[in-house]
Amino acid sequence: MEIPMPNGKMAKFKVWESNIMSPGLAAKYPDMRQFLGQGIDDPYATIRFDYNPFTGFHGQILSAKTGRIMIDPYANGDLGFYMSYYSKDATSPDGFVCINENDNPVQNRQNLTTASCLGTDLRTYRLALACTGEYAHAVDGANPTVAGVLAAMNTAVNRVTGVYENELSVRMELIPNNNLLVYLDGNTDPYTNNSGFAMLSQNQTNVDNVIGSANYDIGHVFSTGGGGVASLGVVCVNGFKARGVTGLPNPVGDPFYIDYVAHEMGHQYSGNHTFNSQSGSCGGGNRNGSTAYEVGSGNTIMAYAGICGSDDIQPHSDPVFQAISFDEISNHVTSTSCAVITSTGNTLPIINSMPSNKTIPIGTPFTLTGTATDANGDALTYSWEEMDLGPAGAWNNGANSTTAPLFKPRLPKTTGSRTFPDISVILAGYPTNPPATTNGLKGETLPQVARQMKFRLTVRDNRAGGGGVVSSGTLGCQNSNDVIITTAGSTPFALTTPNGGESYPAGSSQTITWNKAGTDAAPFNVANVKISLSTDGGLTYPTVVIASTPNDGSEVVTIPSVPATTTARIKIEAIGNYFFDISDANFSITIPPNGFS
Repeated sequence: MEIPMPNGKMAKFKVWESNIMSPGLAAKYPDMRQFLGQGIDDPYATIRFDYNPFTGFHGQILSAKTGRIMIDPYANGDLGFYMSYYSKDATSPDGFVCINENDNPVQNRQNLTTASCLGTDLRTYRLALACTGEYAHAVDGANPTVAGVLAAMNTAVNRVTGVYENELSVRMELIPNNNLLVYLDGNTDPYTNNSGFAMLSQNQTNVDNVIGSANYDIGHVFSTGGGGVASLGVVCVNGFKARGVTGLPNPVGDPFYIDYVAHEMGHQYSGNHTFNSQSGSCGGGNRNGSTAYEVGSGNTIMAYAGICGSDDIQPHSDPVFQAISFDEISNHVTSTSCAVITSTGNTLPIINSMPSNKTIPIGTPFTLTGTATDANGDALTYSWEEMDLGPAGAWNNGANSTTAPLFKPRLPKTTGSRTFPDISVILAGYPTNPPATTNGLKGETLPQVARQMKFRLTVRDNRAGGGGVVSSGTLGCQNSNDVIITTAGSTPFALTTPNGGESYPAGSSQTITWNKAGTDAAPFNVANVKISLSTDGGLTYPTVVIASTPNDGSEVVTIPSVPATTTARIKIEAIGNYFFDISDANFSITIPPNGFS
């Protein structure tokens, strides 16, 4: 099947029907169908889409190559025109607040010290999804019908399930009589639409009464007010498992489905908040210190992207779980027994190489690289995440802290390397002090003090319908440890010449200089460095100037015979360690009058 992309091209997918409606519910509404697919042109891509005669076609593509793509009707009610767009371009609702309630007396939070691995089995949970009458009118107009409202709920669950399948090998399936939980009149429904706290207990009572406690595994209610609130770790727990609420004035679209519904359900599966800020909605006791691994507002599903004022890292959540959320949720789903478990036939990736622990200078960029293999030949993606906890504070308070996090999680990549901070931050000239208002550059700051940083590698195999996910850790199914990077010294390792504005003839002899910052001695012990050239403004360094030279602070080199450029930069990197530096700005390479010398 070919799917339209935002760039105007078509992408091919292998597609099969994959219902998130139980057979009993699907039989009542046969025109509502859901599908799942794997990319053919892009093997990293998975797709989930649904179609019905009420709201039309709705699709979600998840891919490390393209980013998250949505396909929706151009306007509500207009089923003749559709738009394909990047989720990052969606507008974000204002004013959402989530509070998770740890009111489950039977929950026993375990010390999560083991690496988690999911994907060999798919866990399917029976979802009882209710709605207020106000929600029904918001999604289906002035004269809503049960079928029309179910169509909107179906799209929401399909979107959330697409992420949960990839991340956790978890699927949610609407129960056979879910239509009994669709209320069309706010005056007669059993809910207080604008009070999330009131609806927690109301939904538990109502779902148990209407559906029966034995007939569902997780319950939730959609509203148009009251924000989001959910009890922690209640999936499968009788008397508490329907305590989940999500409400927005406009309860449709990607921000509602992923930023909010996936987040609130994440609490029900035992995921805590992961942000470290206390500004805006991150304040008021919403921060959870034992899982506050993300700088500022954070940007993964269990963080608060876009609602923490000056500490916002980005406007929307990325459709991934931070490593601690993965540990918490996998611990819950593997220690409870209400899910229907089916084998996926998937073999988990194996992390087969990790960087060793090293010491680097303070304030100096570095790159970590890991590798993995997959027996099924699935397309692997990699994400490196910092696993440090410290005092709450502004998004960049880690720079002068010995414990607070410094680097935001980034979306999985097709290669096992990540540079800290991201090359975009370095090229913008903000590796140590990014301005608070610079869009897209917040969330990564180099340490300015001696400290330790812990990094975890997570590998995903991106298999549609039940992705395999593994991570490094001290114990567990992967025999690989997290990486400890120690910063030491009082001065960054820094390239000093050329540092921007110079003009060198190709083929000429020039002196490259750098501040070695004591890195030729203990505890760094870097005897030699590599010098490379970029001609694309510092994005890539394909030209090796000198493969190895003593780390003595100066080297006379021959400028490579490359075409004339005004966007040249030099990179000098440690051999046997992970740190490096590049020219702060571009310099020029010219062609001599008589050609290359």
